[in-house]
Order: sequence, then structure tokens, then C-alpha cells
Amino acid sequence: MLVELHVKNLAVIEELRLGLREGLTVLSGDEGAGKSLLVDALCLLAGGRACSNLIRSGASAALVEGVFCVEPDDGDLVAMLEEAGIEVEPDGTLVLTREVQEQGKSIARVNGRAVPVSLLREMGRRLMDIHSQMEHLSLLSPQHQMDLLDSYGGLLALRRELEAKVSRLREKAREISLLAGEKSQRERELLEYQVAEIDRANIQQGEDEALEQEWQVLQRAQELKEYCYAAYSMLYADDRSATAVAHQAIKALQRAMSIDSSLQPQVEELESAVIQLEEIARGLSRYTEAIEDSPERLQQVEERLELLRRLKHKYGLTLENVIRFANEARRELQALESQEERRCQLRAEYRQLKIEAGELADRLSRARQEAAGRLSKLVNSELADLGMPWARFDVDLTREECPDGLPAYQGTYSFTQHGIDRIQFLASTNPGEALRPLAGIASGGETCRFMLALKSALRQADSIPTLVFDEIDAGIGGRNAHVVGKKLATLAESRQVICITHLPQIACFGSDHYRVVKDVSGPQAVVRLEHLSGDTRVEELAAMLGSGSERPMLESAQELLRCASETGKARLISVSDERNR
Repeated sequence: MLVELHVKNLAVIEELRLGLREGLTVLSGDEGAGKSLLVDALCLLAGGRACSNLIRSGASAALVEGVFCVEPDDGDLVAMLEEAGIEVEPDGTLVLTREVQEQGKSIARVNGRAVPVSLLREMGRRLMDIHSQMEHLSLLSPQHQMDLLDSYGGLLALRRELEAKVSRLREKAREISLLAGEKSQRERELLEYQVAEIDRANIQQGEDEALEQEWQVLQRAQELKEYCYAAYSMLYADDRSATAVAHQAIKALQRAMSIDSSLQPQVEELESAVIQLEEIARGLSRYTEAIEDSPERLQQVEERLELLRRLKHKYGLTLENVIRFANEARRELQALESQEERRCQLRAEYRQLKIEAGELADRLSRARQEAAGRLSKLVNSELADLGMPWARFDVDLTREECPDGLPAYQGTYSFTQHGIDRIQFLASTNPGEALRPLAGIASGGETCRFMLALKSALRQADSIPTLVFDEIDAGIGGRNAHVVGKKLATLAESRQVICITHLPQIACFGSDHYRVVKDVSGPQAVVRLEHLSGDTRVEELAAMLGSGSERPMLESAQELLRCASETGKARLISVSDERNR
């Protein structure tokens, strides 16, 4: 619930703090005193639109800060904060801040940490439900309407069971989609073609380098023969060859050794060199004889090299990469082939899950129909108590047929994780009017009373801890206002209710009563709050009753407080008796 509201430099509010407790808090005051500015402040905390014209004249920014106390077991709220990296204080304190700057810019903070306004808006939906003539209503959301109906009907456990089943169903559908379809078939065909193309080539690792060398030889075979024969001739062919000259040198040195035996090493080295020259010459001779001048072989090598170049262009820069690609493609083909059995298994599981989900959706939908009827009767009864006997409320549940949907009601229907139903709260607030979606009914006090009827009927199902009603009394008289006040007081027994009102018949039911006063004695108007109790509260209620002699108004105000007190006591006794039963 909201523990404290701090507002600074918001329109005519210079600065004020409002401490709040459980129960019903009412705010009264003259027209234009600034009561609705407090609702505007709460709307900013709930992520509402920020405008620079809200900033007090002469100030650079407006600030709104709300201190909330949240339940530690509120799993959804705690999870939302943890995801944003924000921890709730051990005592459950949560501080929401909104600063509106010039040019309409704003900064949102939660527990001192800057957050997107979208997070503030999502948190605001869980902490407060603001009913005013201008602001959004959570009850207008189809999803929230579904949540309320299911909570009212005690269907949340069944819905969670269906959610789990639908989640598994969608997971199976995703697996089947990944394993089946045209994409998998195209992949299979492409892999088969690629493997066959590489296998036909019968590639040997390093083959391209050997072929490149062979191509060089074949392309210039005659020229190569000529060079090699010339080298052979110079080494070995005649008396002028290198080996012949070397032999002559050996003989000369041997004669010189008769004079100087120290020349022995040079003779040996020269003899070794001659042997090497002769071996090289014989090798060149064999190489020259083996050179084949074959245009046919040259063409074969060129064709083979071209094939290898194409494969490397498609599958890798080297033949090693091409071979690796083929091996990986074979493994993928094997995996695809093994998937067929898995697909058949998944399809069978999917069909069974669909049957089971359909049975749950059918049960949930029928239970919703029954709960919707009970809720409609209860809300219509509340509307009659609130002085709107002509108003009507209904819960419209529809389904859309779909061939691929869940089987239910002897058909198949489109579905979400919440089932096959689409929900709309319908309302008519005037005699003779057709039922229309709740979002389309007239705004203002009548709408607020309609929301009060819903909240009263759903008070056990709706978990939002703080309700705010702005001018719920618009267009109603004193007799009906007393009933509205009792409804608000009853609603405040299970949550915090804040109500702005002009009628004393409503204000007298407040457990706390504040008067909003605008002081225009200074250079700028200033709004302040006065907590009323005892005589000051009686005087305020008398002033709200209107003109007339002072004493009768004071007596009437005291009577209102006495009746409200007795009604509260009777209500507590009734609740106690109900619990004892």
C-alpha cells in the first residue's frame, strides 16, 4: 500500500507530504483547491504522461515521490524488480520517484535507481488502480479482465495447468518445425549433391600441387629436354666436358704429389667431385629420356586441374578444406536421416498434448461461463445498491474457430496460453442503451461508480492494494451517496482506498479525512493539507452540506458521523459472524 506521498512544485502545490494508512482516506475541499492534483501526482508515479505545464511557475522541475510497503510474497513484483537489478528492502519498503523537467522530460527512479518509465508504468499497474475521468483503468485491459474472472471463479490453478500444457505444446511445435518442412528437404538434397560431386572427383590430398608441377613439365617438354641434354653434354659427353677436364686435373695433381705429398687431400676432394658430376650427368640422361612430349596427357592434366579449381572455389581454398567439407556434409546427412524417426515421435506427442490441452481448455471455458454468470449477477446487484438500478453488466466470452486450434465444444478453436476464450466486460449505464465494451462507456463519476461496483464484487479476486477514486460522487444525490460511502468503506476493509469527494455522505465514512486548502494570500497560490478530526471534521462536513444556519448543519454533520460509525460497527459484527460460521 501507499505509505507516504511527497509532492513538490507540481502546479499550485509548492510542497506537501501526505501520510497514509490502511482503510478509507477521503480528501475534500473547495472547487479548484487542487484535490485532483494529488491524483495527477499518483498518475505520474504510475508511469503516466509527463507535461512541462505541470511544473510550478518559477521552478525548474516538479517532483513526485511515493513510499510503498509491498508484501514480500508478491512474487511477480519481486521478480520484475530483480530482473531490473533492484532489491526490495527487508521491511518491504519501495520508493517510486518521478521528476518532471522542462520540455516535458522526466526521470523515473525506483529505490533511487533510474529506470525506464515503462517499468514504472508496469509497477504502477500492480500497486495502484486509479479511477479518474482522464486516466487509464486497469479494468479496461482484456487480460486483466480475464485475470479477475479466473480469480473470482477460483480457476487460476486450472489455468496454470493449461498454461503449462500449452507451453509444452508450443515447444513440440517448434521442434517439429526445426526438423521438418521444405527447408530440411532442400538441405538434404543440397548435401547429397555436394557429397556426390566431391566423391566423384576422388580427390587425393596434395594432388593439385603435383599436377601443377606436371603441367609445367608437359607444357614445355621439348624446351626442357634441350636444356637438360645441354647440361649433360657439358658434364659428360666428350673430352671437353667437365668430367673429362676434372680427370685431367686429377692426373696433373697426382704428378705434383711426387714433389709435395701434402696435395693428397685436394686430389681426394677432386676425385669425389668427379664422381658426383658423373652421377648428376647420368641422372640428367635418365630424366631427359623419361620426358614425355604428350599433348593428350597435357590436356588430361589441364582438365583435372580445372575440376580441382572449381571444387576449391565452391568448398574451400585448399583440397584439405574440400575433403573436410565432404566429411562434415556426410555427418549432417546422417543426422538428417536420423531425424525422421524423431519427427514421427514428436508428431505423436504433439497430437496427444493437443488432445490434453483441448480437454483442459474445454473445462476452463465451461467453468468461466458459469463464473461469468455469477459475476454478472453480483455486479448488477452492486450497481443497484449504488443507485444505478437501470445499469447492466455482462461478461462476454467468445471463441474463434480455427482448423489448427484446440479441440473443444465438438470443434477446434484458436487459443493462447490462457485458453480458447476471448473476454470483454460489457456495460450499459443508461436505460435502453445496448451493452458495449466497458472501455466505451461514458467517463466521469458514473464510470467511477461502475468501477466501484466491479471492485466491490471482485474485492476478493483483485490483488491491487491501493484504489484511488477521483470525484466518484459526480452526478449523484445524498441518498445514493450514503450507499456509495458504505461501499467504499466495505472495500477499504481489505485494501487501501483513497477517495476525492464533494459529498459529506461519502466523506463521513473515511477513517482519515484531509481537507485540501488553496492559500492565495501570497504572491503565488499554495496548496496545503489539513488532517481533520473531532470538531474540525464536523465543521468540514457541515460546510460540505451547504448553506443554512450553522447549528443545524453541525448537527447534521454529527449525525452523519454517528450513522457511519454505527454502520461500520454493524459491518464488523457481520464479518465476525460470517467468519464464525
